[in-house]
Amino acid sequence: MTQRQNQLLKTIISQYIKTAEPIGSEYLAEKFESKISSATIRNEMAELTTNGFLAQPHTSAGRIPTEKAYHYYIENFLQQEEVSQIEKRKLNSVKKENQSLEISAKKIGEKIAELTNGLVILAFDKNNFYYTGLSSLFSQPEFNQMDVVYNVSQIIDHLDQTVAKIFDEIESNHRVFLGQSNPFGDFCGTILIKYHTPNQKRGVVLGLLGPMRMDYNRNIALIEYAKEILDKV
Repeated sequence: MTQRQNQLLKTIISQYIKTAEPIGSEYLAEKFESKISSATIRNEMAELTTNGFLAQPHTSAGRIPTEKAYHYYIENFLQQEEVSQIEKRKLNSVKKENQSLEISAKKIGEKIAELTNGLVILAFDKNNFYYTGLSSLFSQPEFNQMDVVYNVSQIIDHLDQTVAKIFDEIESNHRVFLGQSNPFGDFCGTILIKYHTPNQKRGVVLGLLGPMRMDYNRNIALIEYAKEILDKV
């Protein structure tokens, strides 16, 4: 991939993460002002489409990132992001004294679901799990179609089996799964991490599931910060 294509792809993915709207050459021409001509942008977008990084929805002249593009984004464009002070206060506010470890984790999970509009999964062991944020997930534009609602329902119905399969594979460093590599479904993205408590020698899995379009920089930061809180509970 050329440096120019790399720059265009990063811009397209970043903007699509924000808007969930196909990105057209007009937006990119305006974004880069006179640095790249409209004709060059169209040619580069066409090549990115041919190479499998972009797709064109039937109803739009714009392009959207493909699963291949998101994998490329995860490998090349992720940036370490700080959790805002407001978000830190919100996450810390739900932790109370004399509250059980499990209740603290569930309250923090609920707050993450609220902040990200994602589905949060907590697995205290292979057979004891909890999820929250289903209504938040369905507020995302990708999840308001019946076939996707059905797919999410399938995830919930088989959550115990999926958690049992991945529980021992997750470590204390976050991992991102998306598309075909995602054990929860090829239509979404998932961030998974494991934190440890005195009573849970094998650790507790904390996961955030959302659209493949999720804001990985911000969401990874939130998951990492939640782990930092829970490691100290």
